[in-house]
Amino acid sequence: MTDSTFLRAINTTGNDPQLILDADGVVCFANRAAEALFGRSRDELQGFPFGFPLASHETTDLEIIRPNGSVALVLMRVQPLTLDGRPAFLATLSDITERRRSELLLIESQQFLRSTLDALSAHIAILDQDGMIVAVNQAWQEFSRSAGYNPYRSGVGYNYLAICDASEGEDAPISRAAAAGIRAVIAGAQTHFHLDYPCHAPDQHHWFTLRVTRFGEGDHLRVVVAHEDITRRKQAEILSNERRQVLELVARSQTISVVIQQILVMIEQHYLGLIYASLALADVPVQHLARPDLPDDTLARLDVWSRMRADSRLSDGAGYGKIVRCPPGDARWNEIADIVADTGLKDCWLAPIHSHTGRLNGVLVILLSVPVPLDVDNLQVVELAEQLLMIAMEQQEHTHQMAYQAHHDALTGLPNRLLFDDHLGRAIESARRSGNMIAVLFIDLDRFKQINDSLGHTIGDALLIHLARRLESYVRSADTLARRGGDEFMMVLTEITGPQQVAKVAHRLHELLQPPFHIAGHELFVSASIGASLYPADGEDSDSLQRCADTAMYRAKNTLRNSFQFFDSDTNQTALERLRLENYLRRALERNELDIYYQPKVDMAGRIVGAEALLRWKHPDLGMIPPIRFIPLAEELGLIIPFNAWCMANAFRQVQRWQRPGRPIFMSVNVSIIQFSQPNFVESLRTIVAESGLAPSLIVLELTESMLIGDRSSVTQMLDRLRSLGLTLAIDDFGTGYSSLGYLRRLPISILKIDRSFVSDIGTERDDSGRAIIMAIMSLAHQLGMRVVAEGVETVAQRDFLHSVGCDMIQGYFYSEPLPPALFEHLLRDDHLPGPMWKQ
Repeated sequence: MTDSTFLRAINTTGNDPQLILDADGVVCFANRAAEALFGRSRDELQGFPFGFPLASHETTDLEIIRPNGSVALVLMRVQPLTLDGRPAFLATLSDITERRRSELLLIESQQFLRSTLDALSAHIAILDQDGMIVAVNQAWQEFSRSAGYNPYRSGVGYNYLAICDASEGEDAPISRAAAAGIRAVIAGAQTHFHLDYPCHAPDQHHWFTLRVTRFGEGDHLRVVVAHEDITRRKQAEILSNERRQVLELVARSQTISVVIQQILVMIEQHYLGLIYASLALADVPVQHLARPDLPDDTLARLDVWSRMRADSRLSDGAGYGKIVRCPPGDARWNEIADIVADTGLKDCWLAPIHSHTGRLNGVLVILLSVPVPLDVDNLQVVELAEQLLMIAMEQQEHTHQMAYQAHHDALTGLPNRLLFDDHLGRAIESARRSGNMIAVLFIDLDRFKQINDSLGHTIGDALLIHLARRLESYVRSADTLARRGGDEFMMVLTEITGPQQVAKVAHRLHELLQPPFHIAGHELFVSASIGASLYPADGEDSDSLQRCADTAMYRAKNTLRNSFQFFDSDTNQTALERLRLENYLRRALERNELDIYYQPKVDMAGRIVGAEALLRWKHPDLGMIPPIRFIPLAEELGLIIPFNAWCMANAFRQVQRWQRPGRPIFMSVNVSIIQFSQPNFVESLRTIVAESGLAPSLIVLELTESMLIGDRSSVTQMLDRLRSLGLTLAIDDFGTGYSSLGYLRRLPISILKIDRSFVSDIGTERDDSGRAIIMAIMSLAHQLGMRVVAEGVETVAQRDFLHSVGCDMIQGYFYSEPLPPALFEHLLRDDHLPGPMWKQ
């Protein structure tokens, strides 16, 4: 092959960059691949000296700097040849830049991995699929050395599973559990394994956690085994648990001795070398916990020594707030030096114990068989013991106060129901032995709830306090006055001679309540209903006597306010019937036993302009229950709220169906004071009105005067919110409550309802007074721009008089009694209601 043919061949067919160099290393020829490698044209490369001697058949690493500044790493192989009869060289180049970069990155990553592993505090080893250790960090080596293992025999090249399998002694079960977990991870049975285990030194507890995870697959499977010292975390958990146990004892009002024993157990758990620990507190016998082999006389002498240490510190306050070390040879051991030698004492701590007020209250003594440093961890144990003792001592100091609070009413200071039961039980036992009679009085205030609702709970509470003091002044030392709850009080009268004596006591209690109570500018009059039961006639145990007195009180309340009654069997039967009625009433709504009757409101022309919705209850067995029986009971039980909500919703929908063009009919509904006092009353009413579809202007809310007394601002705000819904407000039974011209002028009231008691006077011996009151109300209302409704109208005379004085609307039996919806619709067929023919 000629020289020119050779050059063309390497230029056109060579895949590798190639150069032809003369004997001095100057480029004579470059192929196209070489041009691309160097980033230079052939003309630029020809004549370019390499600058070093060339040797045949050698491989050399080169760095090439391209014109753009980039660097390429090149491997050059040189072969001799002859060109134009002169010696030359053929240089074949290979670009090894990426390979060399990968090698450098691998080296750097390995160095980084090693540095990262060594920086971790956990003791880490990496195992292959056979359990061989292929890498460990520095912490692993240090851990092996501190644990007594040869770091080289537990390092790289050794089988960790074999090391675990060969373990003996106390550590064997843990090592075998670790090996089983590692094998499960290697086999793929689980992705990770975790084990917490103890590793106790002679003088201290240690805990470690083992975590095993895997990565890679097949021949490249590796397992990371990480041991970490969790002693501090475990100690914190144990301290937290022990703290909780001690606080539970304190919460259960256990004695200080029980609490001290639990604290000593806590100290024992933290110090393996404990010989003796004691707490010597002021006014409390020394309590200790000691090693089982210490003789009783040794323990007794150590207790005496602990008391001496406590007394000396209490007397001079030495070392206040500091833990003092008292090693063997200290002068404080002179009294019992022989004990120090016999027990193997190596360390002693004296820790002051303070009360919650900061006063030094005693000493904690800890004797140890090994020296233990007063480091942060050990100080934490002692400080926790002091804190817990501080809490326990405070609890003990307040035991009497807590017992008092548990047995006395917080508001009045009188005995509560619990203490009353105890005193009554004692009185019954005494009466049973002596044959004497005792009495139980149940005292319930009349209309106290009205005072509470109208004037507020602050005034109500003050009234109860004043009332308690007044009653207390009359009670004999042998008797008991207690507050049962709310406005209910009870008394136990001992050594009673007969019922007449009990009646005199009740009469005297009524007399005590006659003078008014002056509270916050209010003059309040209070009365009470009192019931009494007698031992042994009405019962021979506490529950029976209280139940009978309660029953008698209800009889007194239902008979006449401010009265007194003894218990009898008829009264008991009445109470049972009331209980049965209460149970029936609770299920009346869900059993669809409630109905709504409607009584028309008629204008002066005899047209029906409105109706009042009246709740009725028809029980399947008892029949129709009069409202006077179930409405007060529903209010007492709180059932009036859902009852009234149901009544409103149905009444509004009903009257919406009765509307006719040109003949609007409004619907009046009664609002209970309990319902009126609910925070969400306005919002719930807004929802009911919206769902009914009835125009708000056709709804009249009838309120009682008692709702309008009390906090003027809140009442006005509530009424304004109701008016903002578009509703009309009326005052029901006007003239029978706390009538005040002031509230009529201030509040947004549109209708007054004259109470039936004034209407019923017309045509009787009280005719003149009845007519005068009605005329005054009519004049007042019309002057204030209000309409007037007269209820309870039954006679022609009553109707005619009311027409004559301009009464806007009439309601009563003269036109119609309350009717069910179907019958009420018959009345709507006539434009006018002339009234029952027999009354014309």
